Amino acid sequence: MNRFIAQLWPYLAATATLGLVAAIFFIDLSTPVGLAFWVLYLFPLWLASRLFRHRPMFLKCVGGLCVAFIMAGLFLPRAALANWMGIANRLLWVAVIWTVTVLLLRAIRRERTLEEREERLSLALDGAQLGTWEINLQTGRMSASPRMNGMVGVQKKASVRRLDDWWERVHPGDRLRLHTEIADALARLTIFETEFRVVWPDGTVRWLLPKGKIVRDEEKRPIRAAGVAMDITARHQAEEERAQLLYEAERREQELRQKQAQLVQSAKLASLGELTTGVAHELNNPLNNINLIVGNLIDQVHAQSVEHEGLLVPLKVAMAQVLKASTIINHLRAFGRMAPMEREPVLVNEVLTSAVDLMHEQLRRRMIELTASWSPANPVVLGNRIQLEQVFLNLLTNARDAVDSSSRKSISLSSVVQGDMVLIVFHDSGMGISAEHQGRIFDPFFTTKPVGEGTGLGLSISYGIITEHQGQISVESHPGDGATFTIQLPLLNVVSEDPTELDLFTQRNRWGSIRNEAQSILGHLRHRLPVPRLSNPPVHLFFRLLSSLE
Repeated sequence: MNRFIAQLWPYLAATATLGLVAAIFFIDLSTPVGLAFWVLYLFPLWLASRLFRHRPMFLKCVGGLCVAFIMAGLFLPRAALANWMGIANRLLWVAVIWTVTVLLLRAIRRERTLEEREERLSLALDGAQLGTWEINLQTGRMSASPRMNGMVGVQKKASVRRLDDWWERVHPGDRLRLHTEIADALARLTIFETEFRVVWPDGTVRWLLPKGKIVRDEEKRPIRAAGVAMDITARHQAEEERAQLLYEAERREQELRQKQAQLVQSAKLASLGELTTGVAHELNNPLNNINLIVGNLIDQVHAQSVEHEGLLVPLKVAMAQVLKASTIINHLRAFGRMAPMEREPVLVNEVLTSAVDLMHEQLRRRMIELTASWSPANPVVLGNRIQLEQVFLNLLTNARDAVDSSSRKSISLSSVVQGDMVLIVFHDSGMGISAEHQGRIFDPFFTTKPVGEGTGLGLSISYGIITEHQGQISVESHPGDGATFTIQLPLLNVVSEDPTELDLFTQRNRWGSIRNEAQSILGHLRHRLPVPRLSNPPVHLFFRLLSSLE
C-alpha cells in the first residue's frame, strides 16, 4: 500500500498544483481587479518549487500557466478592464510572476548544485572513512557526523553535542598529552593534527587521527574549530604486529648467528681432532731435542766440566726448540678458540703458510707432495684470520682425502693477485668431482665421502665464511683429472713489496705471543727451581737468557 501511494504521489501533487492555479483563475474572473490574485498566484509557484525540485520543467509549466491566466483576463469583457490602472496591474503582475519563476529556477539549480557537491563530499568521506566534526570554542557546543559519532562509540540514534561529553571518551593515558597539544594549537597554530585513543562504552579501545583548522576572529581569538577524523586502529595494530615480527626476526637471526658460530666452532674442533696426530709428532721433535740438550747440560754441570760461555750455544738451541713448541701450541690454541667477528688486515700468504704448517706432518706421513707458490705482492685482505685459516685447512683436508687413494698424490696451492682481487687456488690430483655433484658441493650436509667419513658441513661453512668476506668460492673439476677450488677475495687498498712495511701489528702480535709464553715458562721454572746463586753460574746463565725475553 505504501509503495502504491509513493508511486502515485507525484501525479497527485501535480494535479493538485495545476488545480490550484485553475481555481485562482476562476477567483480572478469572479472578483474585481485587485491584489487578491497577485498573492494567490505566488502560492502554486512556491508549491511547485518545493514538490518538484528535481523537475524544474514542471515549475516552468506552472509559471507559464499563471502568466497565461493573468493575460487571459485582459480579453474578458468586464468593466474593470476599462480602467487603465487595472490593465497596468495585470501587466506588472505578469512581470512579477515571471521574475519569481526565474528566481525560483535559479534557487533550485543552486540547491541541486549544492546537493551534488554534498553528495560528492559524502561519497569521498565515506570512501576515505572520514568523520567530520565542528566545535564552537566559545560555547563548547559540538556537532559531528554519524560516522564521527560511531568512531567514539556513540550509538546511531545518539550524538555527542558537548565537548565535555566527547572528552570523557578520550583514553585517560592520552588526556594530558592531548590537552597540551590542543592548548598549543589554540595559542599558535591554525592547522593541527594529532593521534589519541578513545574508549568505547564496552571497553573497546580505538585509535583516532583528527585533522582540523582553527577559525579566529579579527582579534585573532579562536572561535571555531572544524575538521575530519580517521580511525587508524588497524594501522596501529599493523605497526604493533610489524614491530613484533621485526623483534621475532631479529631474535631468530641472533639465534641463527649463534648456531652458525657453534657450527663453525664444532667444525674447527673436528679439524683439530684430525690434526692431533701430526701435531703430536711436531711437538715430540722439539721436546726430545730439549730433553737431550738439558740432560747433557745437567751431566756437564754435575761433572764441573763446562765453561759458562760453552752453555750459551746449547741453551739457545734449547730455547729455540721451546719457542717452536710454544708457537705450535699457541697456533692450535688460537685456532680452537671462538673466533671474534671483528675484521682486520690479514696477510693472505701468512695464513696460507700457517695452514700448511699444521697440515705438513699429515701430508708427509701419507707421502703427499705439496707444491706452494705465494704471490710476491704480499696480498692483504680485510677479514678474520682464524676463519680464513679454517677455510684453507678444510680445503687442504679435502684435497688430502681426495688424493689418498690416487696413484699420484700431489696438491698444489698458490696465491695470485689479479686486479683488485687475490685468487687462492687449491688443486689436487684426485679422482675429481662429477658434474651432477658440483652443483651441490656447497650444500649443507652434502658430501662425496663414504658414509661415516664426512659431515658435509665443511664446504658449506667455508662458502658462508668466504661470502661474509665479500668473496667467492668456486669449483672446477673433470672426473679423473682432480679438482680445483678457487677463492676470490677483495684486496685491501694496501699492497706492499716489503712485508716489514705491511701490517706491523701482525709481527708485534706474533712476538707478543712468544714473549707471553716464554714469560709463563720463566714463571713456572722460577716456581719449580731453587733461587739461582752466583756459585751456580750455569743455572744463573739459563735464567738470565730467559729473562732477556721479557
